Amino acid sequence: MTDNSQLIQRELDYLKGIKNKSVGIISTTARKSNGLRTLPRRSAMGFTAISFLVTEVEQARACLSALDGRVDYILIDIEEKQGLSLIREARQIIKLSKVITCKPNDATIESCDLLIRHHYQDTLENKSVLVIGSGNLSTKVALRLAERQANVYLHSRNYQKSVKIADSLNLIIPKFSPKIQAVKKPNEKYTIILSFLSAEEIIGEDYLSLLNEHSLVIDGGINNFKSAFIQGALEKGITCYRLDVRIAFLYNLLLLSDEVDLFFSKVMGRIKDPSKGYDLVSGGVIGNNGDVIVDQVIKPTQVVGVADGLGGVKRELDYSDEEKRRVVELFNHLKNHQK
Repeated sequence: MTDNSQLIQRELDYLKGIKNKSVGIISTTARKSNGLRTLPRRSAMGFTAISFLVTEVEQARACLSALDGRVDYILIDIEEKQGLSLIREARQIIKLSKVITCKPNDATIESCDLLIRHHYQDTLENKSVLVIGSGNLSTKVALRLAERQANVYLHSRNYQKSVKIADSLNLIIPKFSPKIQAVKKPNEKYTIILSFLSAEEIIGEDYLSLLNEHSLVIDGGINNFKSAFIQGALEKGITCYRLDVRIAFLYNLLLLSDEVDLFFSKVMGRIKDPSKGYDLVSGGVIGNNGDVIVDQVIKPTQVVGVADGLGGVKRELDYSDEEKRRVVELFNHLKNHQK
């Protein structure tokens, strides 16, 4: 067996004793690395996942071939980061397992958001956050935290790029949220320092002066901080995390969850009844003028209103006599069936 085959087989052997539905996750990264890597295992909602990080097409093919038919689902990183299309390879190789696309970058943002909210007991208003980096992740997390009413500062080696990103985000941020600012040389105390750089050991001990004893440090790019910074921060009693994206494993499972399946099969839809002259609609389905909107098309429990034919709900004052009759009739029908 090659080293890669042994790594993959070891993870597959682990799944043999697990009763949960099995998942294999294959993702890639923009950072160059040496060889295939196994990532921490994950379990949630009746699913157990083994996970692999690949950077070359042969590594991807080895994983896909080994996993096919031996796991129930294969989650494929849909984001192309190195000119390597994992989904194209998966669609050609996988014959037995079910292929599901996933977006690891989005799961990373959800994990970071959840970690910060947990650490500060979901109170981020007016906290100062220094986001280091000017790429996909740093931009997305800056927007997310500003929407949570934190004061966000963008910092990178390319100050002009940071300015452009901040200006762009401020165009779309909610009107009353704090504006995101770009900083060339940070010189104040920050509650949180986040880093999403693609390079290793960039942030040194000169950044320690930006922290106080209650600050939080998150390494989202992995190994972005120099050892001297980490040692100094820990000596000052500052909490430091290397972001573990398993926090948001549930995010990747949503499409497989019973709740989402039930929404598409029971909640969302249109029920036609020609004898009544109108339809029941729910779950975002745009009804024709006069259709009745309910909470779910299968066994509804609530009348939401009457569709205006434009994607909205009519005011009760605008109901026709026939529409009033429809609503009362359906309301009484639901009431009798709930007894």
